[in-house]
Amino acid sequence: MYEFEKYEALIKKTLSPYRCHHSMCVAKRARELALKKGLDENKAYLAGILHDITKEMPNEEQIALIEKYDRKLSYVELGNHRVFHQMSGALYVRHILKIEDEEIIGGIRYHTTGRENMSDFEMLIYLADFTSEDRDYPDVDIMREKTDRDFLEGMLYSLKYTIKTVVKQERLLHPDTLNCYNWIVNKMK
Repeated sequence: MYEFEKYEALIKKTLSPYRCHHSMCVAKRARELALKKGLDENKAYLAGILHDITKEMPNEEQIALIEKYDRKLSYVELGNHRVFHQMSGALYVRHILKIEDEEIIGGIRYHTTGRENMSDFEMLIYLADFTSEDRDYPDVDIMREKTDRDFLEGMLYSLKYTIKTVVKQERLLHPDTLNCYNWIVNKMK
């Protein structure tokens, strides 16, 4: 049903070895987190494999895909190419690969910015990407501990990390990230 081998072969063909390795690490971490949290481990593994499917696609092609199947990008999105792949990836999975599972699509769609009212599955993919074994940014061990203990703790820590990084680099902050942060803070009170 999930055709893991087919999609593993696809990312080996379309992604660089680095990005392919990362995607497989995210798939493995997603499966681990799904087992801990009682979510569908096979669905999590597949979303992990495919979460960066368009990451190395040229920006112009990603924008064209988004505008063909969804909408025009906002100035914040156009000014932050790092968010293109979550949108184009979800659309690619739905329209090109013909995967219609809304959890998989949502997990891919929000794995970079987060969003207000994230589902547990969406948080799982976001956190698996942030805490996969190939990640080595400062505090990643703390991030993994918090994520393993509680998705909300992991989300709060990751969002603070992301917001600080984006502000320090004077990049545009996607409104979904800010809305996600506010939602998590409110939810934890």
